[in-house]
Amino acid sequence: MRFAPSRRFLLVIGALAAAALALLIFPGAWPALLAANLAFLLVAAIDLAITPRLSMLDAERLAPPRMSVANEQRIAILVKNRSGARLTIRIRDAAPPEFQSEAELTGVVPPFGETRWEYAVTSRLRGRFAWGPIYLRYWSLLGLWERCALAEAPSETRVYPNLNLLERYHLLARSDRLSALGIRRVRFRGGSTEFESLREYSFGDDVRQLDWKATARRGRLTVRLREAERNQTVLLVLDCGRLMNATENGVSKLDHAVNAALLLAHVALARGDRVGLCTFSGKVQAWLVPRGNTAQNRLIGDSLFDLAGDFTESDHGRCLRFVAARHPKRSLLVVLTDFVDATTAADMVAHLQLAARRHVVLFAALKDTFLEQAAALKPQTDREGFRKAAAIELLRERREVLERIRRAGGHAIDAAPGDIAPPIINGYLEAMFGGWL
Repeated sequence: MRFAPSRRFLLVIGALAAAALALLIFPGAWPALLAANLAFLLVAAIDLAITPRLSMLDAERLAPPRMSVANEQRIAILVKNRSGARLTIRIRDAAPPEFQSEAELTGVVPPFGETRWEYAVTSRLRGRFAWGPIYLRYWSLLGLWERCALAEAPSETRVYPNLNLLERYHLLARSDRLSALGIRRVRFRGGSTEFESLREYSFGDDVRQLDWKATARRGRLTVRLREAERNQTVLLVLDCGRLMNATENGVSKLDHAVNAALLLAHVALARGDRVGLCTFSGKVQAWLVPRGNTAQNRLIGDSLFDLAGDFTESDHGRCLRFVAARHPKRSLLVVLTDFVDATTAADMVAHLQLAARRHVVLFAALKDTFLEQAAALKPQTDREGFRKAAAIELLRERREVLERIRRAGGHAIDAAPGDIAPPIINGYLEAMFGGWL
């Protein structure tokens, strides 16, 4: 329907209907009531006729092509009025249902002018999201009608993982306070190194790194920073199977793994290393050849921003065979995944043992905090007791699986999903600076 009666129209109709009841008492007043009804209908028809047509309005949405999870973004609606009438407008934007947004906007558009509205949206999910049309309603000049318009405004917004952790990393790195993120200072334990820069000595620095010539020249203690040889290769292997769909505080394990992978990729590429990516569930989902150029960060982000978990069982063997065929050279293989028990993890461990013969394997498991809570619970009923016993058994098997990976030559991490990034960065630094490679 292109127009509808307004509340003012309905109020007048209600008043005329009430006046019609008065004819029961004053039957002779019917000519006046008839004239009033005809006059109102004439005024309503004229009001509808002189109200600007829908073609006199143009609506445009200014939405960003990129957003990040949990970060508020302002969306602008621009309405242009090509008529000579002042219009009062209500707007409802068809934002993606996954976005949290304000419901309705109201305002005035001057004659031959334009008005801009803004409202905030927040997305809790990554991925591609399509916008629908813009719904407009504006009152007639006398306020008796509401005209309804629909402006087609198809567009797409890509929601990327939250980069707050990456921004915090940069801020702390500039002030040499990465320990606040849980990232340790790693000592050199072998491997080739090269000179990086000179820096003023700070408490905790290795005194063996003091550069006495630079100290004498500057008049203050100065240390010589060295770094591991560049151009190493890091392969990120990211599981998006059934177990990675588990959520904690509304955020899935997969989202935490994606954030950790993006941070590690950024750190490694900034160091000059090559980074590749393989995502898998029951089959290999995506593969990026390891590269060390600055564009690789964007390619990895584009591959991960809409990565969705499915409900198939993860085939680690299929993925690791694929990686071995595509990149046989020795690399740091970072596997972000999870498992339930020793029986279902047996095939995974066997293929990790084979991979450890060629690569340095850094296995990162995202633990289920529910198991630890159930194991620590003091049972009050038989059911809670059985749950506690099952949780303790699963945790025991989990420790055994991680120990088998370590005995096979891999390096295993078991951390809560929200705390997985710092130990992965520490593992990468140990591999590059500690002589694993």
